Amino acid sequence: MAEILLLDTMVEMQGSLGTSASITAISQASEAVVTVTHSLSVGDLVVINGVSGMTQINRRVVRVGAITGTTDFTCEDLDSTNFSAYVSGGTMEPVATLLSFDNATSFSFPEPTPNRIDVTTIHDTEKKEIFGLDDAPQITIPMKADPFAPHVAEMRVASLAKTTRAFRVTLQTGQVLIMNAFVAGGRGLDGSVGGVGTAQASLTLAAGEQWFVS
Repeated sequence: MAEILLLDTMVEMQGSLGTSASITAISQASEAVVTVTHSLSVGDLVVINGVSGMTQINRRVVRVGAITGTTDFTCEDLDSTNFSAYVSGGTMEPVATLLSFDNATSFSFPEPTPNRIDVTTIHDTEKKEIFGLDDAPQITIPMKADPFAPHVAEMRVASLAKTTRAFRVTLQTGQVLIMNAFVAGGRGLDGSVGGVGTAQASLTLAAGEQWFVS
């Protein structure tokens, strides 16, 4: 197993989205197939929203796998077998541009913490707890301050509007992480006399992340 070194690591954030297209079906399968008229290519990132029935796919960013003409695409490695059945509606928007975090100095994606639910009864002699849902995953990206960088300006837009942005992280070893997240950041500045000014991006995932081997 190769060591993961945070060298030559690329963090990118959605700069713009392409034209929205209406979804007419999504399969329940080991790799979800989306029926929609499109002009996508393998490897493109797509944001899905507004689906009725299969709500588990909403707010996700997915990577395009196999393509059937211009009417279907496969969501690479996204297992929808246990998702609710698709009913109607939904849109897909391709990620048209990505902005690089070339001033990032660190990347922290800790394991989500489960909510602990107290189920102790009056008959018990010690406290009992069970795990509920995991908290929404949080990511922090410390950076060298650069308020005029394109990705920092876009962060400010997303932060003030309380809207999500798609992200892609590519490690030196080739593994790829994709996610859709609410963004806070791009407005602060921290530092001291003689030191380098710093800032921080804070992300809260809007839906499940995905890892790929390359």
